[in-house]
Amino acid sequence: MKLKKDLVSMLLRREPYSLSDVIEDVKQFFTDPNHWVFHFGSPTPECGVNSPYHRKQIEVLFEDKYDHYDVNNAVDVLIGGFLKLEQRQRAHFVLRSDVRYFKRAIKTRIRIIERYADRNITDAIGKWAEKLVEYMFRLNGFEIVGKHTNRFGDLVWTETNHNLDFIVIKDEIRYGVEVKNTLPYIEKDEFDAKLKMCKFLSLVPLWIFRNAPKIQFRTMKANNGFILKFKSQIYPFGQEPLIRETWTKMRLPMTVWDEIPQKLVNLVLGFHKSNISVK
Repeated sequence: MKLKKDLVSMLLRREPYSLSDVIEDVKQFFTDPNHWVFHFGSPTPECGVNSPYHRKQIEVLFEDKYDHYDVNNAVDVLIGGFLKLEQRQRAHFVLRSDVRYFKRAIKTRIRIIERYADRNITDAIGKWAEKLVEYMFRLNGFEIVGKHTNRFGDLVWTETNHNLDFIVIKDEIRYGVEVKNTLPYIEKDEFDAKLKMCKFLSLVPLWIFRNAPKIQFRTMKANNGFILKFKSQIYPFGQEPLIRETWTKMRLPMTVWDEIPQKLVNLVLGFHKSNISVK
């Protein structure tokens, strides 16, 4: 009971929504087939109000309105009453407490999770995203002077064992670049360390993430940096069947790209232009 009171206290301090807002929205998601989460893309009858959802999946589904940890905390409050928890070795699932038949659906989703969480797949999508970002930089006149490095010039970052994915230069402006093509957010400790590393190496932080919590966007802006959000996890060619099945049964945002879309490139170039104007 104390945990739930602490969660209530914490979320009520957040703006522009409260714990009660998140709880009510999650409850509607599990009861209303016309809920806003189901409005993105084509309807999928295999993923609806009676379906099981693993914990990380719900965080991603609601991220357009709420940060991941707020959704997770709201789900914690609902478990044991409105929602029930089904723990499996691969993932923990929640579903409405009155749903009786769900074991087959959970097994199907575990098989999907095992496919997209396979080390070969995660390595491939990480490297593919970095390759697309590298191509974007080269195509738009950025010079890549470092890759997977913790040093720039005579300076070497030794406080932690982190590296930056790229160091790039354009118009004498030097950027520290981090790329994250993952469904979960970057961990706070890693975010803080790499932001500190950029400051130590005198680099402007330019980070390219699938998504990030609001506090990290605000922190980045306060440090004169920029986070480019691309929303859907990027996969290389050949993974279309996995993406289709994942969308049909789990509605997770995944896509295949052969290059960074121009509208996102324009945001990077706009940030660079703003740095030139204050140089």
